[in-house]
Amino acid sequence: MNDDLRLWYRRNGPLGPDVPEPVIAEKGEGAWIVDDTGKKLLDLSSGGSLPLGHNHPDIINVLNTAGHEPAIDGVVRRGEVTLMHKLAELVPGGMNRRVLICESGRESLAKAIELARDRTNRTCVTYLSQCSDDKPAIGKDVAAVVAHPLDGRIKEARQACDSAGALLIDDEAGIGPGTTGRMLAIELSDVRPDVYVLGRGWAAGLPFGACVAGSSALRWRCATAGNPIGSAAALETVRLLESGLLEKGRRIATLLEKRFGALSAPKVEPELWGVGLVRTIVFHRGKDVAKGFVEKCRELGLLLHVLSANTVAVRPPLVVGDKEVVFAAEVVGKVLASFDKKV
Repeated sequence: MNDDLRLWYRRNGPLGPDVPEPVIAEKGEGAWIVDDTGKKLLDLSSGGSLPLGHNHPDIINVLNTAGHEPAIDGVVRRGEVTLMHKLAELVPGGMNRRVLICESGRESLAKAIELARDRTNRTCVTYLSQCSDDKPAIGKDVAAVVAHPLDGRIKEARQACDSAGALLIDDEAGIGPGTTGRMLAIELSDVRPDVYVLGRGWAAGLPFGACVAGSSALRWRCATAGNPIGSAAALETVRLLESGLLEKGRRIATLLEKRFGALSAPKVEPELWGVGLVRTIVFHRGKDVAKGFVEKCRELGLLLHVLSANTVAVRPPLVVGDKEVVFAAEVVGKVLASFDKKV
């Protein structure tokens, strides 16, 4: 990309100029991308939406084979029905459920909320992430509680929903399948939500979303037109996970925890949180550490993502290899060592 175009984007991009220098990718393969300057970066930032990494050959082959069938109101493609049946099978609790295919995770969440409002004749929606109480209280006017599956209070949210007659929505739109060591992150708990929301990670990053109702007693007033191309990619993603990629991800997660968990820097006190390949580095000391940390890692060839002033997301794809995890840990170790000298 020429310098003028990069400068224009830097000034007029959607987030404005007060953000880190953007990564402008020219191409990607597996866990690696090459930016517009020719620099190669190990991408451990986007496994939630790209659990198969960049340009997985099996997904490319499926897209070339599937063609470009449009979504049409009133028409359901055979592949979509096959995927719906598969998702009903994968979600805990039996096959007696309904599945709605959408274009995105956001659309899926909107359809889940719509379902809850129709079911309860209420309008209010509560997000568990915005509740400060350890045991959230749910009012009688609440139609649904939207919860992240790794929120430690999700069992309490289930109980509160049962007491208030509200629906519990499991929002997994930002978590790729298999990245927690299970197909769905909610499997790590004993909680059974009323609606499961899935996002584009299930389609290897392509536009895709799905709602899975916990029971066939829940039904939508109207369906979306569907998503034939996303469904084809999702079916292939599930096939790859069931063919060994899920188990590989669990092994890689063990190595990641071992390598990253052993890193230390007394002046910023990093700690590794999370499960599987859904990890967060939390800095317990220092002010606004995350931005500088991510920038230093990028200079050394590692791409991570800032979550907040003192937290950094580590989200490797399932296809990442042992050597790449070791390389990433070495980069993080070097950056922490430099921080220890300066902070």
